[in-house]
Amino acid sequence: MYSFLSKQINKSYTKSTLTQNYQKILITMSPIIPHFSNECLTMINSKKVTWPSYDQSLLNENIVNIVIQINGKKRGLIKTHPDVSEENLLNKINEDEMLFKYLDKKNIKRKIFIKNKLMNIIV
Repeated sequence: MYSFLSKQINKSYTKSTLTQNYQKILITMSPIIPHFSNECLTMINSKKVTWPSYDQSLLNENIVNIVIQINGKKRGLIKTHPDVSEENLLNKINEDEMLFKYLDKKNIKRKIFIKNKLMNIIV
């Protein structure tokens, strides 16, 4: 962290920007090394110490990767929207040339579908 901050000081940031970012780093280090971070926070005259907030909307994923296994071996990944149904996922698998070659003219004995994670097809 010291080497990173010393490199950033040489750039054209203002002192207040560096201090604010250093304060955020110290606050996030507080659960791990509380005495050190509190001492450093008092040295930079930080009066208000609050946990950094985050934007909940950035955590929502619009695309998920679903692992496709055939007979227990990973054969591919399909990117699709969350909460895709098993039937729609099978249609996408049949449209994919790389995956379809493993299923071509074979009888599917069993399908194991874990929502937003995995589809295992036993032939």
